[in-house]
Amino acid sequence: MVAQNTNTDAEKYATKEAGKVFTYCAPVAKCMLGKNTSTEKAFFGGDFSVVWATSAGSFRMVTIRYLFLDEVSGWPENPDNEGDPVENATTRTETESKRKVVMGSTPKEAGTCKITKEFLHTDQRYLYVPCPHCGHMQRLKLENLRYKKGDYKSAHFVCVECTGKIREHHKFTMVENGQWRATREFTCCNTHQTPEQWDETGTALCCKCGKPGDTNERGKVDAGFHIWMAYNDNPNTALPTLAKEYDKAKKDPLKMQSFMNTKIGVEFSTTQKIHKLNNFDALYERREYYEPRQLLPVETRCLLASVDTQKNRFEYHIWAVGDRGETWAVDYQTVMGDPEDESTQKELIDSLSRQYRLQDGRELSVYNVVMDCNGHAWKAMLEFVQPFQGWIYAIRGEANGKNKFRPELTLTHKTHAEAHCEYRSLNVHQLKNRAAERLNNEQPGKNYIHFPVNDTFNLNYFQMLTAEELVGSGSNVKWKKKPGQARNEPWDLIVYVLWLYDFLRLEIQAASPQEPLGLVDQAGINSNLSDEQPDYSDDYQTSDYGAY
Repeated sequence: MVAQNTNTDAEKYATKEAGKVFTYCAPVAKCMLGKNTSTEKAFFGGDFSVVWATSAGSFRMVTIRYLFLDEVSGWPENPDNEGDPVENATTRTETESKRKVVMGSTPKEAGTCKITKEFLHTDQRYLYVPCPHCGHMQRLKLENLRYKKGDYKSAHFVCVECTGKIREHHKFTMVENGQWRATREFTCCNTHQTPEQWDETGTALCCKCGKPGDTNERGKVDAGFHIWMAYNDNPNTALPTLAKEYDKAKKDPLKMQSFMNTKIGVEFSTTQKIHKLNNFDALYERREYYEPRQLLPVETRCLLASVDTQKNRFEYHIWAVGDRGETWAVDYQTVMGDPEDESTQKELIDSLSRQYRLQDGRELSVYNVVMDCNGHAWKAMLEFVQPFQGWIYAIRGEANGKNKFRPELTLTHKTHAEAHCEYRSLNVHQLKNRAAERLNNEQPGKNYIHFPVNDTFNLNYFQMLTAEELVGSGSNVKWKKKPGQARNEPWDLIVYVLWLYDFLRLEIQAASPQEPLGLVDQAGINSNLSDEQPDYSDDYQTSDYGAY
């Protein structure tokens, strides 16, 4: 079976590529038997079919021994809501003991490129060629290409061993004497190894037992091969041409995308890697043993809260903020009910008004709240927030459009004419970039985010926290939910609180653990209690701590 991306691609391949073999190759034509359509052929001993990945039905009710998947990077993520088509196709080969699965593709955008993900699961073989001057075996890499500005005919590679110039006329002999070599590190004989010896096929051998070391769970080798334009001995792909196209691509992100994908054969995106979120399990393993609902971290300068509005609930997150943006997750809870009902709103306010204890025994309340009012009943939510203005900030997010590339985090500040409530439109794209940078920060201190070990911050929480990914390139870059990921509330809530921190940053910096923001006036509370019950006393001293 050969699987293409779309129905059109399958028809094109079946007619212009495979169809010619069945029509004009006499030995093959003699073997034809039975069904003979453009996409399905039957012959003695088997059958041949061409299908397309956009239809999940292409991989139903079939058993495949030889499977060829073409241009998989262009395949859809989840056709007909039946999962990854690459996985579905490969599953159909599992009953064949001598199966062979071959997939190939031009890479696409970094982070979502299917062929790159599959290549990383192989032993990652590259063609090593000998230097014409010293004989050192090496890969041809773009980073070793040199040429004078404006003089593309001077283009050449530099040998990593002798620094000799490798020119276009050297390539034919070099490639003729090239060797495929696996490069992925592996563990064999209880020793972690970088490949240093290979057999004639390029399979990496263990330095101790001399057998293939990089094998899968079945003891087989998953071979993967990478080749690019520089190895092609063709005038249209000569080194001067490569240098000219590279120079031209540097001036245009879209041209660079095409150059890196089609000429260099690697995934590429103008999106910075720093904005690629860590896996949810890595963040889960990073949790620390502290219980903020009992005692807040000693570095706490204030408590901030973020609220997300859904059709049948409020979701809120409490955060402790310390020096230089260091943040501790305190609590994450849900208030079920219609957000327009007064009882649901009261329960939310009561939850946000809860007091938390500092290390020295003093009480701290949430200093400010940011609430996304755009998720459900916009006007009604603004009317709810209106009496609490100054404590709760109403916001709505703007994720797309030209504004997303502006550096400002607050795009607009308006007052709703009917609800008489101020609200701000946030640059969600930039805030999500900032959230990714914070979550990827692995050094405690400035801008680091801590998470406690408890049942609230479980694996499901971290899956929602990393529910989105940055895809696209250039002006088309955007954050979107990962395939199959339904919920992302913790991710949204951390985005909102980062805006609130930036909005209050100078005020927070002026605070200190000794004089935090939102400190509860305990003396005033005790005074009110004594006025209400002046004659009561049981002579029981609860504390001699000066703050009470």
